[in-house]
Amino acid sequence: MFQPDEKLVKKIDQWIEENTDAFVRDLDRLVAVPSIARTGEGTYPFGEDCAKVLDVATKIAAEYGFTVENHEYYCGSLLVKGTKEEAKRMGLFAHLDVVPLGEDWQYPPLTCTRKDGFLIGRGVGDNKGPGVCGLYALRFLKEQNICLKNDVVLYLGLSEETGMKDIEYFCRTQQVPDFGLVTDTNFPVCYGEKGLIRAEARCQAEGNLISFQAGSVVNVIPSKAEALVGEVTLEEAERRLKGKERITVSQEGTFVKITASGISRHAAFPEGSVNAVYVLAEALTSSGILTGMSHEAVRGLMILTGDDYGQGAGIPFEDSESGKLTCIGSVVQMEDGVLSVSFDVRYPVTTKGEEVEKAFEKQVSSLGFQFEMGESSSPAYVPLNHPYIPVLSGICDYVQGKHYEPYTMGGGTYSRHLPAAIGFGPGVPDAPNPFENGHGQGHQPDECVPLDMLLKGVKTYILALMELDRIL
Repeated sequence: MFQPDEKLVKKIDQWIEENTDAFVRDLDRLVAVPSIARTGEGTYPFGEDCAKVLDVATKIAAEYGFTVENHEYYCGSLLVKGTKEEAKRMGLFAHLDVVPLGEDWQYPPLTCTRKDGFLIGRGVGDNKGPGVCGLYALRFLKEQNICLKNDVVLYLGLSEETGMKDIEYFCRTQQVPDFGLVTDTNFPVCYGEKGLIRAEARCQAEGNLISFQAGSVVNVIPSKAEALVGEVTLEEAERRLKGKERITVSQEGTFVKITASGISRHAAFPEGSVNAVYVLAEALTSSGILTGMSHEAVRGLMILTGDDYGQGAGIPFEDSESGKLTCIGSVVQMEDGVLSVSFDVRYPVTTKGEEVEKAFEKQVSSLGFQFEMGESSSPAYVPLNHPYIPVLSGICDYVQGKHYEPYTMGGGTYSRHLPAAIGFGPGVPDAPNPFENGHGQGHQPDECVPLDMLLKGVKTYILALMELDRIL
């Protein structure tokens, strides 16, 4: 059982209380920047907004006496040197890029709103808030003149949500920490992450389907999908689609627009979501409203997106360590009569990626689609008996005042690109959410976190760095 110095704990608690307002203000400065990673914008690898948010973070750190090294706007890093001559290196990894804002916000997405003990705004949880947690942990050590023997690096990424080219660049060009804590998960310890496959399926869809649009980011389950259909009247479309839940029909010029609503969630955590792509594809298919190749194309799309766990896609893999595979058809477009859909697949830690890819391609091809493999990333897995895991879990139990079990997950973090790293908070699995389903979680409108949860994260990171420094 972890037993810290109670005088130190009292000092940490007092310091955090004194600096809570400053914490919120600093986070608000970061949330104000719509740092959605985009490629090909001038000289910045991930666009001007991601460059701007790193500049803002650099300025905040400088106000506390730190220097952030800018790695050509791929990422930033803040190094605190240890006192030992042959020091090892610990890392705290966070990212400042965010997913698109989306629609249906009740609160301003680019403001860190503080209300009833919660912080609301894009990035407060994923992952600007945790980044500020890491900075404040280092700030406490600095202001209290606590010198660690080993180095500590705070990494600030700019492309975590769009392929993680940032961490790849960092690992190629910089000294990688001997052990890393990725501040992009729940406490206590995430010791495994499922493998990742991104793929695209395309097929001819000539007929009376004019367009089919859904989603903008592959790792977000879309809450809206729209189709334009020709050669049918509004009255006929309304008759055929009568009684379909989550479907609305309207006139748009000479075409009929059919809109499906869903419930958005992160693609790795589909529980509680409703994929608008499937809702629309099922409605169009069962209504018989489509003609020619349009019907077969949308029917195939319906089958491929009919469940979240790969059954329709022919890849229902699972294992005892990490559970079921997830498969989400998230971004759909139609151009020049070709329907395309992008998939986000997270497969179990003991499953081989080649087996998933082969089975997926077979099913896609059987439905008349062409299969194109995209990004692929092997699972991240640290054995549960790793000596640091019980130490870090004990610190979490102490700070939280309750026990949480180490776990694996479908989400992908920087851990999968680092030689020795685990996911380490600052979330908790039973964090309250004041919003209805479809709001409040990461990647959803009204993304929010309990302020107290982030402040406990600061405390946990302080204690963890000091304990790791002792045993590293």
